[in-house]
Amino acid sequence: MFAVGALFAPIEIDNTTARWTFGAHEPYMMYRRVGRRCTGGIDGNAKWLKPWMDWFDSESPALMEELGFNWLHCRFYKGLGWETEKGDFPNVRRFVANCRGHGVHALAYVQFSTFYPETMRREIADLESWAQVGEDGRQLIYHDGSYFRWLPCITNREWLEYLKKVCSIALEEGGFDGIMFDNAFTRPCYCERCERLFHEHLAKIADPAERFGFESLEFVRLPRPTPQALKGEIRDPVVQEWCRWRQRLLVDVFAELRAHIKGVKADAVICANPQPFRNSGAAVSVSMNIYRFARNMDILLMQSDNFPEVTKDGQIRNRVRDLKIASEVGKPIVALCDSDAKITEERERHYLLPLMEDLIWGGIPTDRTIISPKPVPGFVDSGMIERRRPLIAAFNAFARLRRTTLKSPSHLPVRLLWTPDTIGFSERAHLGLAAAEEIFLRNKVPFGYVISTQERPLDVPSDCGVLVVPDQVCLSDSQVSAIVAYAKRGGTLVVTGDSGRYDEWNSQRLENPLLPQLENLSNVVVRTEADRLPFASLGWLYRVAAPKDGGAALMSDIVKCGYRPPFRLRNAPACVFAELKRTAGGFALFLLNYNPDVPVDGALIEVPGADEIKFETMLDDVASNVSVKPSSEGSFRLPAFARGALVTW
Repeated sequence: MFAVGALFAPIEIDNTTARWTFGAHEPYMMYRRVGRRCTGGIDGNAKWLKPWMDWFDSESPALMEELGFNWLHCRFYKGLGWETEKGDFPNVRRFVANCRGHGVHALAYVQFSTFYPETMRREIADLESWAQVGEDGRQLIYHDGSYFRWLPCITNREWLEYLKKVCSIALEEGGFDGIMFDNAFTRPCYCERCERLFHEHLAKIADPAERFGFESLEFVRLPRPTPQALKGEIRDPVVQEWCRWRQRLLVDVFAELRAHIKGVKADAVICANPQPFRNSGAAVSVSMNIYRFARNMDILLMQSDNFPEVTKDGQIRNRVRDLKIASEVGKPIVALCDSDAKITEERERHYLLPLMEDLIWGGIPTDRTIISPKPVPGFVDSGMIERRRPLIAAFNAFARLRRTTLKSPSHLPVRLLWTPDTIGFSERAHLGLAAAEEIFLRNKVPFGYVISTQERPLDVPSDCGVLVVPDQVCLSDSQVSAIVAYAKRGGTLVVTGDSGRYDEWNSQRLENPLLPQLENLSNVVVRTEADRLPFASLGWLYRVAAPKDGGAALMSDIVKCGYRPPFRLRNAPACVFAELKRTAGGFALFLLNYNPDVPVDGALIEVPGADEIKFETMLDDVASNVSVKPSSEGSFRLPAFARGALVTW
């Protein structure tokens, strides 16, 4: 059973007023040890590094307040060992006090997945027992370039108690508002303790011969999946069980950390960075089940390089999938998209695009480069600040003015089935979901998700008009039964591909139990051909190609089973994404142009039943705010817009 922090009330974060920015979240010693440009765009080999950090601690909070930024995470514990890092603690406390004096919430950066044996050995005599062990019996390192960072084994109680102690110091003595765990994942470990604990887990499984073929699993080895197996169809039953076991371990560790932190400070904010959510190999490689994991968090932080843009080959890079998933699990999200503070000239020109994406889809708007260090007097790029200052002011003014509309619930008449417990076992199911998402994003279909698990097979919201099961080949008996029952109650349903052909363990059934039961139901469309993209890879950088024929088959399917779009937008390019809100007086449609260099001109919108719409540009250089009457054909011609538009009726 997965542990969750259900006893603690969620922390309310308002993304229309919260603004996240840069905090010097690594200690001086770490920057110097790395000796190169690293996270945050900081040059660890620079002679000006120490005086910059002194400036940051004393002067930067006032600048943050002046610019309107009020949330960050900052350095506290990097894994060098508290006896080593506590020398910087007075400076950290001074910075946190300065933040509080300027209305900035500061979370303590706590490194979860690595520590530094070069310094910690002086403090922890048996440090080797804390480390993860690779298949070769050696301690695992973070990656090849960080040979001086070991990964901790999360089954080690001493390590976990040490982490709890660190969190207590941050909250009781440091004055922090909460904790931000970085690299909140765990890789496969082959230490003797993990081998023993996994065997103890296997021994509790009833009827192992049915599940694994062997009557006794006493001498089964820990799995050694190949890199290719991490993103394929995972069918080895021991690998599957090992994967689930490690996911539970990670969730249970964070449940224990949450209970400890809330016991120290009840209103402490708990945040973590598990990296991109939709990485298909994450279930095995880093033990991640974001649905289970998120339930012990107050804020999710996701680091990636997915800066919104339209690439030369037509990809529309975005973070909408992740923002929607965070919303579905009920968590605010800081969705970083600058990798290690890489800001090109083109990204600088499109500075407002990620902020607007955050605001529209519920993320916490973030600029973590505006106060990043520069080797100039004053340590910040004053030219960049002055360029961004009026943009930030206009953005904040728009968010304040439209706060009620932005906080209105999204209208999601189409829902995609998302099976977080099983999708990690099937690349096919992962790509089926990715294809449906891409088709709906490009075709402006308002969509969300229905989360399906063993304990909650199908809980469809009342406002769902069409439920889509996009080639979800791995479904349990209970999920199949729930889908069939939903359809027979009259629920409109689209099922594509070979959904249901395999069970929750990716085991092929003799016959598909789902599709035959849906035959001859007028409210159901079944298409055995799955929607596929020319290519799709979701990881640190999302690469998703345009769907063939614009996804015409799936668009036709949802119409066949009764979908009536609440609006139709014509003459607008695929790179304009839409989010529809249901307001007290009707509807509000946010349109975001991912290629703002090419204004949208001549777009037509059809709105059933409306005799007038209101149109306003969002943060365009030339503002427009007008009422529009329909043409004789009944459609409304939208004025031109570059960055985005808000249409209400």
